[in-house]
Amino acid sequence: MKYLLRCFLFNAFALWLTSQIMPGIIVSGGWQGMLCTALILSLLMLIVQPLLKILFIPINIMTFGLLSWAVNVIVVYLLTFLAPGVLISPWDFPGFSSYGFVIPGFHISYILSLMGITIALTVITNILHTISEH
Repeated sequence: MKYLLRCFLFNAFALWLTSQIMPGIIVSGGWQGMLCTALILSLLMLIVQPLLKILFIPINIMTFGLLSWAVNVIVVYLLTFLAPGVLISPWDFPGFSSYGFVIPGFHISYILSLMGITIALTVITNILHTISEH
């Protein structure tokens, strides 16, 4: 039970932080909408993700595990259908310049936005799980 609560809280925080950092995800409904979305994400991560990992075993073996992140992308894609307040959309990166290092602005499509949001959610939750174990 403690593990389930921890997963829920970590997913809620990761979802909130990702929505604050990345302009490609919008979670509407205030805190109630955020907590409802975090609950749906937690259930997807605990139920659907292991099933998808089993389904994708042949692809993971063929690619030596390089496409294992695709399971998380599918889970976040399913979240957009199951949680009514979640909107993932394409956006424009304005560019970045610092001390002569320049990254020009470019358009981030829906798929790239979905992948970036998935990576951010995964990294944040993995960091929180690592910190909580020690």
